[in-house]
Amino acid sequence: MHNAPDIDGPAHTLTARPAGDGGASVSPELRTLVRDCLDDLDDLVEHYVPEVSAFDDYQGVVTPEDLRDTARASFELLLRLIGGLPVPEDLREVPERLGRRRAHQGVPLERLLQAVRMDFRVLWTAFLERTRPEDLPQLTRGAVRVWEAVEFHTVHVHAAYLDQVAVLAREQERERTALMGRLLSSDGRDQQLVAQAATLLQVNAQSDFAVAVAPPESQEELRRAVTARLTGHSPHLQQHNGMLVLVARLPQGADALPSAWLDGVACAVGPVARGLARVPDAVRVTEAIAMTMDGGDTARGGPVTLVDAWMPVAAARLGPIAGMLADSVLSGLDRLSPHERGRLLDTVVAYCESGTVAAVTRDLYCHRNTVLNRLSRFTELTGLHPTRPTEAATVLFALQCSRSRGG
Repeated sequence: MHNAPDIDGPAHTLTARPAGDGGASVSPELRTLVRDCLDDLDDLVEHYVPEVSAFDDYQGVVTPEDLRDTARASFELLLRLIGGLPVPEDLREVPERLGRRRAHQGVPLERLLQAVRMDFRVLWTAFLERTRPEDLPQLTRGAVRVWEAVEFHTVHVHAAYLDQVAVLAREQERERTALMGRLLSSDGRDQQLVAQAATLLQVNAQSDFAVAVAPPESQEELRRAVTARLTGHSPHLQQHNGMLVLVARLPQGADALPSAWLDGVACAVGPVARGLARVPDAVRVTEAIAMTMDGGDTARGGPVTLVDAWMPVAAARLGPIAGMLADSVLSGLDRLSPHERGRLLDTVVAYCESGTVAAVTRDLYCHRNTVLNRLSRFTELTGLHPTRPTEAATVLFALQCSRSRGG
């Protein structure tokens, strides 16, 4: 937690008093006890501080001096509320200062509330010690007033704590986003930057990380999946280059992103980053995959990997060479009518995908001889044999290059 000044600006100052407050409703006996305790504030503090100092969550975080100062101010505030006495402005801000300060110090909320509610026991014990036996019934009637004051104080401390936690969370998120933006735009070689990012993400920099990227139309899907399925894996979502990037620590021993994490989410999934320093490279590859998903065949309502999308990614990276390759392989088909060219290419693609004439005849509802004739005709026009794996790969990649340029 950050170190902070005592006051960050009032958000929940004491602008009202507990129910039933008012000088006329305070018995003379109770008011006398209040004034006696105000004179003995140091005695109340010395009873309170040792007990709270023994809390594990306070040790090494809240100093005894800090506890004494906050306890003294809190007891004075509570006694004035109980006795119906005027409350100076600086005392009205005590609950807010206390809640914000303990949030900065990282004291757990439940422990803070336990410490604040101990005020009742200390005050009630002090009242009992100063009350004669015959006056106990009168004191008992004032117990509700004491409890209401402590609860009023507790509610304001609680609200201020939650406000400050929200502020700190926003600050930490902004810091994490800025640092991750620097990391994703880097080459991953700055070890200090990598270490800082690992600290903010609360991960081991040597862990393996999954990377996914969602284009604008599926970003909400990705957010929902992360919220529902990735708890405990230090997920971080970040806008980068107009897309939503997910970086998440993989379970130990996992070689790939677990299929259940992003099932049904239309996003690109990159290769596993072996260490946080490799995440920038993995993100760049994943963004390249996502670029091919916009209206493409790979946008099929689920994660798309580099194995799925390597052809469109490679075609996009070739630049003008892609068009030249498409022309070199497919220009022999230009003499055909659009209809004939389409039938020929449908047959070639179907054969390359299945590898058998029988599957093509079934899928395209045509005779075996028709399939063989079309494959032979394609070879005649292009010089490439779709039945040979290496040449089939060239044909498929040339077709992808043609599609990438809108051909």
